[in-house]
Amino acid sequence: MSKIKHIVALFIVCGIIAAIVYFLPKTDFGKQWLPKSIVSEESSPEASAQDSLPFVDGLKSELQVLSTRFNKKKNLDVWTLGKGSTIIVYLLQAQRFIQARGGNVLYMEELHDNPNVFQAARLKVLKPEGDTLDLELQVSENVFRSNASVLAVSFQVTELTPEQIVALNKLEYPFTLLVTPFNMPEGFVTDVKHVKHKDVFLWLYMESNKLNKRHNKYRPIRIHHTEEQIGEIINEAKTVFPDAMGVATRFGEQAVEHKQLLQATFKPLEAHKLAFVDLSLNKMTKVQETCKDFKIKCNSTAPYNPDNSTLGDYVKHKLKDARKNGIASMVIPLNDEGLDMAATLQKKAEAQGTSIVNLSTFISY
Repeated sequence: MSKIKHIVALFIVCGIIAAIVYFLPKTDFGKQWLPKSIVSEESSPEASAQDSLPFVDGLKSELQVLSTRFNKKKNLDVWTLGKGSTIIVYLLQAQRFIQARGGNVLYMEELHDNPNVFQAARLKVLKPEGDTLDLELQVSENVFRSNASVLAVSFQVTELTPEQIVALNKLEYPFTLLVTPFNMPEGFVTDVKHVKHKDVFLWLYMESNKLNKRHNKYRPIRIHHTEEQIGEIINEAKTVFPDAMGVATRFGEQAVEHKQLLQATFKPLEAHKLAFVDLSLNKMTKVQETCKDFKIKCNSTAPYNPDNSTLGDYVKHKLKDARKNGIASMVIPLNDEGLDMAATLQKKAEAQGTSIVNLSTFISY
């Protein structure tokens, strides 16, 4: 009787999750915490390719099966799945795929009888062809699924030397360059164009008690500026870097508390379809509150602070955040230490199933 109750409870849980995904497929919550195949109803080249696969192969591809074997004692196939999603999410993912391909779930139950298995479930499927597929799904305790989590990587650019360009172009993953568009060395804009795999965010000085007269040459956005003056700064910055994807704060701890300044800033950002990232770490920020009134994407992240930790500890912490929360973002200085750390980052990320993305992709989650 208890077993039947457990099975019924499992179906209820999956039903509740399915309902949430159905009604809220475009929410930030869904995009951040559920697989894209669950939250997206739009067709894609990957989905079309998967539809052309035989049913079982398509299900394996959907679940990113690491390995398969046949268990003679239980008379069923055992599929090993990557760590990074819970068995409940895997079951929901399988259910969605099975129903979309014309099959039916006959039976599913989470298993707890094997102490040597991290997470497991029984899944019995009626295939579209009419025969059945009996499976035990097991989640690996050590091997992560690909794209189990994402980590955004951004570099704070204060200069760009030929050596740094070479080092950046050796990185085989996407990243973001935070660049200040005004009063930079001659040839700076051209040098940025020579960097591969990057997107660009305008790293604009904004109101701060750290600003002084020497910062005026960088055209900071100040509280006393009019809406027209702020719009002019952003328009000219976008002219310097027409491919820029967004704006990130440089200083700006006072600016993010000032709603009128943010409104005046977000208006031209909306016109240019630019995102906004708050790096100020100010707990009193009004960025998200103000962002709701505009058709732009806003986010915040904590850049590396040498006063709080070593760069190695910061990177280790960000990798842990990605593994734990599914998403994280790091902002490090573009210098020799930062580039050395970046060169070893991909292997560390891949070992835990983390994909490295740029800031634009991070904001879209």
